[in-house]
Amino acid sequence: MPMIHFHYPAGSLTAIRKSDLAERLTHVLIEIEGGAGSDGPKARSISWVMFYEIASDNWAIGGKFDDTYVSPPGKFLVNVHVPEGSLGRDRKAMVHRMVDQAVFDGFDVSMPDDLESRKPSIFVQITEWPEGNMGALGKTWGLADIGGYVGGGGDPAIGQRGKAYMMARAKLRATAGFPD
Repeated sequence: MPMIHFHYPAGSLTAIRKSDLAERLTHVLIEIEGGAGSDGPKARSISWVMFYEIASDNWAIGGKFDDTYVSPPGKFLVNVHVPEGSLGRDRKAMVHRMVDQAVFDGFDVSMPDDLESRKPSIFVQITEWPEGNMGALGKTWGLADIGGYVGGGGDPAIGQRGKAYMMARAKLRATAGFPD
């Protein structure tokens, strides 16, 4: 059930551009869930992208409400919410790159080769919700439940990493004496 909350300045997205970005960002979510092989109706049904328009006088960067500290294609805050343990450091870096690329492509702007020359006006924040804190269909869903719902076809290494993470987490909690 990964989700994206996409914050953007008022007036910067047309309905067509928003629809295009929704599809591009859904591909990011599908990659998180298990890779291109897991793309199907079930995976898409739990891949949510929500857009939040922010009035220009409610968004300052560097104390300025204009584009003084903004590089093309603009300023965006993208919150990616994922289950705890679903992403290692390398896959988090992949998500950061994929979201940036989706935004650049969605605005028909080439991503510069020299990223040091641009201002960081696209921020991607990954938030992991703790195991057992998400629910759907009237029940609590954990990382394994999401994988089970989406079904096979995804990258097995992604599922193996999640399983190893949850087993290590369970051992740590048992060793430390944490209650269920």
